[in-house]
Amino acid sequence: MIAGQHSASERALILAPFGRDAAVAAAVLREAGLMAEICPDLASVQRECERGAGVALIVEEILQEDDYSGLARWVDAQPSWSDFPIIVLAQRGGGLERNPAAGRYSRALGNISFLERPFHPTTLVSHVQTALRGRRRQYEARERLENLRAAITRQQQDQSHLRLLINELNHRVKNTLATVQSIVAQTLRAAGAPLGTRDTLTARIVALSKAHDVLTNEQWSGADLDEIVGQALQPFRLGLGEARIRTKGPKVRLEPKTAIAIALALHELATNAVKYGALSTSEGWIDFTWNLSRGGGPRELTATWREVDGPRVNPPTRAGFGTRLIERGLAADLNGEVRIAYPIDGVVCTIRARLDSEDDRPSAVEPKRSRPAAAASEEPMREAAPPT
Repeated sequence: MIAGQHSASERALILAPFGRDAAVAAAVLREAGLMAEICPDLASVQRECERGAGVALIVEEILQEDDYSGLARWVDAQPSWSDFPIIVLAQRGGGLERNPAAGRYSRALGNISFLERPFHPTTLVSHVQTALRGRRRQYEARERLENLRAAITRQQQDQSHLRLLINELNHRVKNTLATVQSIVAQTLRAAGAPLGTRDTLTARIVALSKAHDVLTNEQWSGADLDEIVGQALQPFRLGLGEARIRTKGPKVRLEPKTAIAIALALHELATNAVKYGALSTSEGWIDFTWNLSRGGGPRELTATWREVDGPRVNPPTRAGFGTRLIERGLAADLNGEVRIAYPIDGVVCTIRARLDSEDDRPSAVEPKRSRPAAAASEEPMREAAPPT
């Protein structure tokens, strides 16, 4: 607020056109260091209020004789921060028992106080100073509101700009993944790589892209584990029936890095199960469950992939790329560990990830069960020996 505006907002407007009342009141207020301006009529008071004022002093006779509906409309139309104070210089005080009109003035003009005449100069100054202190607090509230609105506007502009940048980045990443997929396919084809190798690598890039899609929809703030599981297993949902892949667990919010790591791990496990494990036969099925625990520290996610009723498992003689990807690379991204075991009745993979964010709180909802997965066409990296 500039100096001129500040001065106008501190003015005491005086409407007392009878005798020397206005001049005396103005002199008393000015002597006390307050700004005072005499107005000739109600219309002038309203105009000066619109310019800015701290308080208005109006003799009661004006309200009795003149139409003050214009001033009442201005009072009613004040912004939310404003409650303009009016001091009525009354002949018989402001009590209803002595002044029946007092209630009507209060209903029409809002923030009304009464000062009975004749009054002592000190009393007048005290009433005006009290009204001005209240008015200053209103101006402070206005300034805070304006600053808040400006901050909200800036935040909305920043968020809009950020969304634009994120959308542009997501678009570029999608294009980059498509380009990488094309380059890999052409390079391996030109090098004479086996079809299975080409398909497996392409499938891994597709799995990464699907996890990216989930995170993109969430503006990269994270993703729900159930949604990540569903997207990762979707390519395996063709023709396997309703009971082939079963998932169950509470609602868990994952950070982007953890979500991508779990999506890639599930893709590797499902691909291997289709080629060599439980999903390679008509009787086998997959059980994938997860839960949360807190032992006085960060929450820990424990997820278990278990193959059931599949062919007899022969442990691999060497760790393939998929195993190394899950147990080493993805374990680091999960801030935890991944272990793959090969019991004779089916592969078991245990994933443990520490969730440090306090935003990732499990909700008290019933665990979800997804639809069973279906077969996929990708050629897996061989993790376990084929059944005998």
